[in-house]
Amino acid sequence: MSVSPQQPYPSADKVMNRARAFVNDAFQGGAGRILTNAAPFTVEYLNSSLEELAQRIRNRGVITLEYDNWILTPITALPAPDPAVQIYVSFGGFFNGYSMVKTPVLPGNCLQVLEVWERQTGSGLPFQPMKPVRPLSSANQGPYLRNWEFRQDRINMRGSTVTEDLRIRFTGSLAQIAPATTENPWSDVTIQILASTNALAKIVAYNYALARGAAAADKMSADADKYTRLITNAYTRQNQRTPARRKQFGQRNIGGVNLPW
Repeated sequence: MSVSPQQPYPSADKVMNRARAFVNDAFQGGAGRILTNAAPFTVEYLNSSLEELAQRIRNRGVITLEYDNWILTPITALPAPDPAVQIYVSFGGFFNGYSMVKTPVLPGNCLQVLEVWERQTGSGLPFQPMKPVRPLSSANQGPYLRNWEFRQDRINMRGSTVTEDLRIRFTGSLAQIAPATTENPWSDVTIQILASTNALAKIVAYNYALARGAAAADKMSADADKYTRLITNAYTRQNQRTPARRKQFGQRNIGGVNLPW
């Protein structure tokens, strides 16, 4: 007998079934009478809860919402070095030091850029790490970007005399859940946070109870904190298994490559 593989992520429908049980609205086979999937406020409760849980676990260092190897290209070369010029990549496009162009752009779900690497476009060489600085000082540009500063929700740089590619690692948001319909049943909508059913359901239940002045709202909030800690504790234990060694003072060799600065 074949066995269907178990889905490690909860569905939106499973979260809502659990939330209805928490607020004693598990009528009609779990579909509910008030907190139904079709109720116009339900999708708002669910998306609000998803945003809150994602923010909680990001702030506690859970890396499930970190994205890597996103390539931004081309970061076009400056026509000539000019210490007065800065360039940037934003959600609106790329400012090349003189004019705004449509691409490249930051990914739409980017909340915070964590790390940036560079390489010359077309070189086929490994990406080399850039150094985050604050503030970005004035200097003559050369064949490397070298430094970056995340300011005004964009990657600011001095520019380079050669065209470059950027590779970025960033923390991101999850996509909003669309209202449940026949064409979009929530049983098919996956929430990309492992073991998050109880935490999400409790936050939904808290929002529902708070809006109705229920005395149980505070208890729902405390339970949501408890279930969130269970998620973050699992990731903390996993990270503790990874050996870490402090880089020696003044070390310039990273990944077997000597940096040019």
